[in-house]
Amino acid sequence: MADNTDLLAVREISKQFYGTQALNKVSFDLAAGEVHTLVGENGAGKSTLIRILGGIYKKDSGEIIIDGAPSEITDPREALNAGIVIIPQEMQLVPDATVAENVTLGEIPSTRWLGFIPALDRRRMRERAGEALKRLNYHGPLDISVNRLPFAERQLVVIAKALLYQARILILDEPTASLEHREAERLFEIIHSLKEQKVGIIYVSHRLEEVVELSDRCTTLRDGKVVDVSIRGEIEKENIIRLMTGRDLQELHHPHKLEFGDPLIEYDGELNLRRGEVLGLAGLLGSGTPEYLQKLFGAGDSATSLTIAGNNLNLRKPKDAINNGIGMVPGERRKALMYDLSVRDNIVLPHLSEVSNGWRLDMKRINNVVDDLMETLDIRPRDPKKLVRFLSGGNQQKVIFARWLMGNPKVLLLDKPTDGIDVGAKARIHRLMRDFTEQGGGVLFASSEMVEVINMSDNILAMRQGDIVARMSRESGEYSEGYLREALGG
Repeated sequence: MADNTDLLAVREISKQFYGTQALNKVSFDLAAGEVHTLVGENGAGKSTLIRILGGIYKKDSGEIIIDGAPSEITDPREALNAGIVIIPQEMQLVPDATVAENVTLGEIPSTRWLGFIPALDRRRMRERAGEALKRLNYHGPLDISVNRLPFAERQLVVIAKALLYQARILILDEPTASLEHREAERLFEIIHSLKEQKVGIIYVSHRLEEVVELSDRCTTLRDGKVVDVSIRGEIEKENIIRLMTGRDLQELHHPHKLEFGDPLIEYDGELNLRRGEVLGLAGLLGSGTPEYLQKLFGAGDSATSLTIAGNNLNLRKPKDAINNGIGMVPGERRKALMYDLSVRDNIVLPHLSEVSNGWRLDMKRINNVVDDLMETLDIRPRDPKKLVRFLSGGNQQKVIFARWLMGNPKVLLLDKPTDGIDVGAKARIHRLMRDFTEQGGGVLFASSEMVEVINMSDNILAMRQGDIVARMSRESGEYSEGYLREALGG
């Protein structure tokens, strides 16, 4: 457990956006050498709080106290000077720059050539980067570009950069969202090492098993308010779910079918997705599951030959897939959404020809359809004119689902559809998947979370290095997490 030295105290912080109360008198403490987890549904206020601490947003009221003294953090530079560093889910690195250059970016050492010409001190740069990375047990090369590193090691580069800024308060936002089990375990070892160095860590995650494992304290937010603060030994997953959502959730547990309808997609002798089926596509990072789904959506490097509902077709572009009843939710929401357009515009974008009368859009029909979809999918807030960029991640994901449901597709291709969303939104996405198949559709979804694949799927395809290496059926005796891990080599 951490010592009693308070690095940070937040007192009754409040913040409004366009009349919406994002934070309502939130208080929060962090001690030296403590992991204090922050949990809540999307839209509960977690991101707003950490962005205020990082100087990205300005608080409306309340007080931030660092080392016992009030502190006004009004921009990111002031946060850095106070020792606060945020490691965001989407890492901010220069892909073509070297490891050493990325670690020291913003603090690159210089020297004087011939005594007066400014020059980059590469020797000192490598020394400083190496010292910071050594604290994280990284002993790899410093002179290769970071885009050649695996994701987990790129994450170490970002943390090393934070240590170079003398970070005493490290905020990790969904740090394991794209990590496999072994990489996540390595990150946890680093977190324990940083605790011993008296770094205070604010850890934000939707993976509640991690929260239970790592937390010294856990603060739960709901609707912008603190509803609970628990200490190690009192933190339980089921209780966190109740606190976050205000209700119990029977997540992932539902009966599975053993009989299905006619084939919807047949591809390459390996894939056979049938009506009424949720087919899981399991793979570790680098396994090729995103590229596989993109091919089935006509977004591969070349045309894809496959059979859709008995018809042999060549998909040369996504429009071909859409016209044949296939919709896709990509792993990165930014690839599917137009952030400067409204919820309504994002939903109707692929269907403009279907909601127009000649050259004019039928706005009454559009508004009715969008309102119905927002109600059905529980998209919050219920404002079709709101820009998508202001929605939480879970609600942005539901906007993408609404887009495809509007077109009545036969097949949904889902790439990690629940990554980075809270347990309540996750349960809603799972319900949408089941409802879709119960109405005769077929779902092929990829996930790196073994438990999710095992529990949600009727059948599973295991992929490794771009190839399907195993098929798991609930009818066989080989439907288990252990067998899946063995097939994936994880």
